[in-house]
Amino acid sequence: MKFNDFKKNIESLRSGSDSSQESSINSKNLEAILSIIKTINRSLILDDVLELVLQNAIETAKADRGFIVLRNSAGDLEYKLGMNNKGNSLPESLFEISTTVVQDVFNTGQSIFLEGAQSDTNYDQSKSILKLDLQTILCAPLIIGDKKIGVIYVDSKSLQKIKAREITDTFEILAGQAAIAIRNAQLYQGQIKAYNSLQEANKQLRISKELAERSDKLKSEFLAQMSHEIRTPINIIFGFTSLLRDIVEDKLVEDHTETFEMINNAGQRIMRTVDAILEMSQIQTGNIEINSEKLDLEKDILKPILREFQLKAESKKLGFEFKNNSPDQKILGDKYMLSQVFIHLIDNAIKFTPKGKVEIIIFSNSNQQPCVSVKDTGIGISEEYQSKLYSPFSQEDTGYTRRFEGNGLGLAIVKRYVELNKADIEVQSQKGVGTTFTVVFKKEQ
Repeated sequence: MKFNDFKKNIESLRSGSDSSQESSINSKNLEAILSIIKTINRSLILDDVLELVLQNAIETAKADRGFIVLRNSAGDLEYKLGMNNKGNSLPESLFEISTTVVQDVFNTGQSIFLEGAQSDTNYDQSKSILKLDLQTILCAPLIIGDKKIGVIYVDSKSLQKIKAREITDTFEILAGQAAIAIRNAQLYQGQIKAYNSLQEANKQLRISKELAERSDKLKSEFLAQMSHEIRTPINIIFGFTSLLRDIVEDKLVEDHTETFEMINNAGQRIMRTVDAILEMSQIQTGNIEINSEKLDLEKDILKPILREFQLKAESKKLGFEFKNNSPDQKILGDKYMLSQVFIHLIDNAIKFTPKGKVEIIIFSNSNQQPCVSVKDTGIGISEEYQSKLYSPFSQEDTGYTRRFEGNGLGLAIVKRYVELNKADIEVQSQKGVGTTFTVVFKKEQ
């Protein structure tokens, strides 16, 4: 019976005969039920709710013991609590009940009340009832709306008069209200679990963040220290090499001149590698500031660096051309970063072009966006390698037999600097034909 139906029956009896004995009894039952409901709803801790529910169920039915089983995530009924009429918890090992009755109640969603279970014709074949010598059984489903969440079960070896409506009605009402209280406690438990999981996840994130920051700081400090340790002796070598060259300049023969050039080139190579590693470190750790300003692509970015590369190209007998097909192109960006982008691109174009020419072209695309292309007639890049093109320390030609020097950081730095300046980079290349890198900027607003 539902609690609201029980209240209506009492109100109907009261309106018919307020002084009747039946009305008085039912009013007392209502008070008892209200007291039970108030008791089982005074906590949101699932274990407390289950204990309060079972205590009241055993007391209401005057039973020897009782059990609560709840549906688990797999949809099966699972033991949750057992108690005797003295209030002592029963271990799961003593969870021996009429499984036939419990399963029937859960499947049908209908309560079962047995008085004289040993002789009940519906369950006289139930081995558990006979084995346990059970006489009285009250079992009701725990239902929220149309969702069954479990079963409450009590039994006794003594014969109890449970056919009286006040007992069975009270037990069913208790089951209905217990289902609500248990569900509320389950939801609360779920919220607490989710909150604790979130707190733990946040804690782990904070720890991970702190470790990452500490690691980044140590890495930056290490690289800065290593930079200092490498730069200092290299600069000393440069200084003394230059001094020695000046001292013996009038006595140098061709072999000696080449030796000094080799020392200088090797030192410059080391310095470029150190600079590239430091730049990549700063990018990856976020220790880099963007100083955006309005820039002219030719005057502010390309013109200051082209002369040096023109001399480098001429030394390799390469053609070197600069074309501005869209004069006065203005962009917003970081001058240092964008200069480094084109230094790396043009340097690579010259390095990987054994013969032919290198072209740098400013133009506007179909969307009227400012663009700069660095085009060469060099060795080209295979289609397979192009997906790895911007990965740090990655080179198509690897191993000790590779033909070209480099640390594989140039294009990785280019890619990050382009992205930091909210631009895009595109590549077109064919093995043995040449490569064109195009940097596409946003239109100035």
